[in-house]
Amino acid sequence: MRAALLGGLLLLATAAPAAQTAALPEGLGWTWSERPLASPAGGAAVARPDRWLGPDKALHAGASFALTLAMQGAFTANGAAGEDALPVAAGMALTLGLMKELADARRPRSPLFSWRDLAADAAGVLAAAALVTAL
Repeated sequence: MRAALLGGLLLLATAAPAAQTAALPEGLGWTWSERPLASPAGGAAVARPDRWLGPDKALHAGASFALTLAMQGAFTANGAAGEDALPVAAGMALTLGLMKELADARRPRSPLFSWRDLAADAAGVLAAAALVTAL
């Protein structure tokens, strides 16, 4: 079961294509470097790439790490065995990350589904799984 979970996480992390970007209406912009920003001259929006490293990816990895540990702890506190709780907790954390990206893709302003955000989520889940199995 662990091998299948880790294989799926590895596949998700390695199959991340470049993220899609969309232009923002004039005057609207984001402070995150991954998001397209409106040009200061009021012209067309300039799309910046979805970077692998940055504050957004650290937030994704940290949130997935914390969610995985919290859910695994909650399951084991309620009587589940650790080896049974970890795959469920990891799957739930990855599902929440996917749901967040699907919601981001449907935003009216600057819709963006980021495979790189999902890869950061997977990295956080892998780090939590490594910590749990090491203890």
